[in-house]
Amino acid sequence: MFQTIVFAYDGSPECRDALREGVDLASRLNARCHLLAVVPPPPALALAAGPLPDNYLENAQAGIGDVLEEGLALLRQAGLDAVGAVKIWEEPAEAIGLFASAIGADLVIVGHHRRSAIDRWWHGSVGHSLLDRSPCSLLVAKPREAPAPSS
Repeated sequence: MFQTIVFAYDGSPECRDALREGVDLASRLNARCHLLAVVPPPPALALAAGPLPDNYLENAQAGIGDVLEEGLALLRQAGLDAVGAVKIWEEPAEAIGLFASAIGADLVIVGHHRRSAIDRWWHGSVGHSLLDRSPCSLLVAKPREAPAPSS
């Protein structure tokens, strides 16, 4: 069934919840896991202003490297075979779909970010875009709700 799973991961609470849900599924299936972070390229305006500072890319990669290590640690603690990857790409859904296709993934897992209709219209939805771009099944994990206060 699902032997190769891609987790689209940015370290957000929504992606952490999706990772935890996916760990349960991947453990049951003894699946190979790929943790993918998609980082946008430097903004064109910054590039047009002149050369970027020497450490710009190193700093950006170090931050995402920490995020990936956190996610990989969760996967490995569950006894799963896991590798991490970073893709520098403008459109996350396109990068995730291409990556999933390249590794022969059976399932892509993403977290759902709750946003307003205007924000979703303006920025789009990675999960929605993946419906058309993913070469395999897609699991969109809804965020866990905070417990209701007791009265």
